Amino acid sequence: YVVDSAGYMLPPEVRERVTALREALTCRVGFHAHNNLGLAIGNTLAALEAGAEVVDASLRAMGAGGGNAPTETLIAVLHRLGFETGVDLYKVMDAAKLVDPFKFQPKEGPDATLMLGYAGVYSSFLLHTARAAERFGVDPRDILVELGRRRVVGGQEDMIIDVAYELAQKRSAA
Repeated sequence: YVVDSAGYMLPPEVRERVTALREALTCRVGFHAHNNLGLAIGNTLAALEAGAEVVDASLRAMGAGGGNAPTETLIAVLHRLGFETGVDLYKVMDAAKLVDPFKFQPKEGPDATLMLGYAGVYSSFLLHTARAAERFGVDPRDILVELGRRRVVGGQEDMIIDVAYELAQKRSAA
């Protein structure tokens, strides 16, 4: 399974990774997208083009960060492309409406999820980054970009303080 939990991957990267798994494995290959850069549908299509047999989606894109590939949109696009999904688009659209009252909107807004995707950092870092940015008087976007440069993964949230401190030190030395 290729998983883009940070919503960071671009379609060529998805194609490359799915192709590599397809060539190396005999099992079915799948793909899980996040929409932080607005590419969940495009990346899912790239995965299918590269031979993924299983792809994930969720109604109204409900998921961490920028959400996942929205099921209702994915089904519509697949139908336009001539895929036989066996899914009734109208029923999926009706089901998606039922989810609307429960859709979580992060208080940080869309710019925060965009930065997560841009930096390649998972959404569990967001709240801690905001707190560290406030504490050290640095831009949270700079923290996220530096964390992405260091290729952090979930469980390394303790690095946020180190990065915020280093950025504050650099700023005061300038």
